[in-house]
Amino acid sequence: MNIKGNLKYVIIGSILFLLIYMFIAAIPMGSDIYFEPAWTVDITKPVTTDPAKFKDTSLEGFSLGNRFGYFTADGTILSSTETDERVTVSPDAWARYPENADTTDIFNPDGSKRMTIAASGFTHLDDGRTYLFLPGGDAVSQYDDTGKKLWTREHTAPITAFNSSPRGTIIGYADGQVTAMKSDGSVLFSFYPEGSDYQVIMGVALSEDGTLAACVCGIDKQRFLLIRITNGQYKVVFHTWLEGNLHRQAFVDFEKSGAYAFFEYSHGIGIVDCVKRSANLIPSEGEVVNMGEYPGNNLFLALVKNGTSYTLEAIERPNHLLATTRFTAENAFLIQRKEAVFLGMDDRISRINIRGIK
Repeated sequence: MNIKGNLKYVIIGSILFLLIYMFIAAIPMGSDIYFEPAWTVDITKPVTTDPAKFKDTSLEGFSLGNRFGYFTADGTILSSTETDERVTVSPDAWARYPENADTTDIFNPDGSKRMTIAASGFTHLDDGRTYLFLPGGDAVSQYDDTGKKLWTREHTAPITAFNSSPRGTIIGYADGQVTAMKSDGSVLFSFYPEGSDYQVIMGVALSEDGTLAACVCGIDKQRFLLIRITNGQYKVVFHTWLEGNLHRQAFVDFEKSGAYAFFEYSHGIGIVDCVKRSANLIPSEGEVVNMGEYPGNNLFLALVKNGTSYTLEAIERPNHLLATTRFTAENAFLIQRKEAVFLGMDDRISRINIRGIK
């Protein structure tokens, strides 16, 4: 037995474990809930993948700095490509495009060509939906899976906020207009919320089932709106004025069931109970990268960026901060698929388990 050789690998393994632990250490708080890395993989290593593995149902797309690609829930990196071009990635497709692209080729995760968008603009892929933001910034088109244009929405003011769901698309504009459309491009509603000194839409979202919309609007008397959509009619069913002003695009989204809406404001994070129509605010510093719900445990997760400092937060409904962990990175992402939580940090991706949940 080569004891000296084995000892070398034990020492190397111990050092790697300590580095991972120090990078995202488990930090318990009040109720003993803490984050624990299940695995961590390096996305800079060469990858050789059987094309059949791209059919894995747990496939996730990622974009970190100048790298993009795909990985699976068990920590297998299927592709990791370095590029200096702009990239848009979703679980089912990806595209690269230069700043002045006349056409854009869109590819399947395994690299086979899917379609071509034969028009100028910036492509955006979102869970099976393909959009093109047209030059000038005041128009957007949606395309089908063959590259055929389905519809185009034009306006006289630039687009300042955008979101889509399986049931449609919602757009906010610099002049304060909010427009929601069905998947065929027909308008669900279009109106100006007003009530602020400067009418501009900072963030919008449409629920998975298309029955709710949300937006953060205005500067100087900024506010959040929750909008109910029923039988082609819309109604503002809840609103709240917000302290301070965000002067950038605001994160706004719904959790999958539509029971809760998330938004950010100048002093933190807002969580709206869409059934009780009430809002709870959690103080936080920085920009919300993403939020999600940990199913069955009344627990929300948030990734917040402040410069190169990131904070992963676990929040118990409605506004109790349970646990946090901080790390430093140039780029990071948070993806949540039911109980699976994936955290990307510069050159690596980790799966995070949440421990201590009763």
